[in-house]
Amino acid sequence: MLLSVPVALLFGPVYCGWVCPRGMFQNIIGSMGKRVLGKRYNKLIPKRIHKPLLYFRYGVLLFLLTALVMYEFQLIDDTIMESVVIDGLLLIMVVSILLSFFVDRAACKYFCKEGAAASLTNLVKIRKIKRDDSLCNSCGICDRVCPMWIDVSKKDVVRDTACISCMKCVQKCPVDALRVE
Repeated sequence: MLLSVPVALLFGPVYCGWVCPRGMFQNIIGSMGKRVLGKRYNKLIPKRIHKPLLYFRYGVLLFLLTALVMYEFQLIDDTIMESVVIDGLLLIMVVSILLSFFVDRAACKYFCKEGAAASLTNLVKIRKIKRDDSLCNSCGICDRVCPMWIDVSKKDVVRDTACISCMKCVQKCPVDALRVE
């Protein structure tokens, strides 16, 4: 835990992109979805709906922090609060699992409270993904491989709060136009 904060400040939410067991589970379900759905995979949620949905995870985080304060100060009956939080988290888990069959990393994008908190480090992280415009051939591969649907090819520096620091865009760039600095 003590190491996670400095690592996040240096590289961003690398836990989300490399270690998180929920992310790995979503990748497994997503690979099944890709096999079954083919080119229809990742087409369930249009981009115009995707953008506002990204803020839902901050609502989940805010709700849970509010519930924690209410629980600690006994502002609401414990059994009611526990029931609401547990039922809400269970519902989010089920919806996340189902959506992961259709959409890459759906829980990370729309529901993950830890990811919401960790994503804020993208605004201040020291090491950033940078795109060299002189090398970029605008092929769009980086955009297509990004599980968080970030338009990497349109950015000089990736500071998007949705970035999970998985580095797929850097790894897949055929002309090495992306690098971590």
